[in-house]
Amino acid sequence: MRLHKIKRPGGLYTFDFSTVAEDDDGTWLLAPIGSPWRAPHDSGRSTVPVVVLLATGRPWATWWVGDPADRRLEIDVCLPPTRIEEGWQYVDLELDPVLHRDGNRVEIEDWDEYDESIRTGNMTSDDAKLALVTAEGCAQLLRRRSEPWLERGWKLLADAG
Repeated sequence: MRLHKIKRPGGLYTFDFSTVAEDDDGTWLLAPIGSPWRAPHDSGRSTVPVVVLLATGRPWATWWVGDPADRRLEIDVCLPPTRIEEGWQYVDLELDPVLHRDGNRVEIEDWDEYDESIRTGNMTSDDAKLALVTAEGCAQLLRRRSEPWLERGWKLLADAG
């Protein structure tokens, strides 16, 4: 299964995953170490395991990243993901709430990319509003850690390890 992440104007980023579960929270994907990825400027294989949770109608995708130097949960704020023939795709809206597991620090990253997308017209004002509201809401969700699926992602990542 493939996940296509579309960055405007950066192009198409493609990741190979396998589906590990589908439930009320969405579709759970796994990319173990060595999984292929492709970007407009490069390609390679993942050096860390990753679990992704996607759901149609929800303007974000959650990535659990098993990087030993910085285990983190990243939320890609995006236009709602859609299923396509070969897997999933979404348009990235730049802002990324991130929970760094060590220290439990939450921050919103990529403000510079967000500002540039607005300035260059690569993001509509409606998409910019959606990105801002969603990023702030997701950052609060990460701070509260009240959703059971937050820990489920870490478990799936550990089980894949």
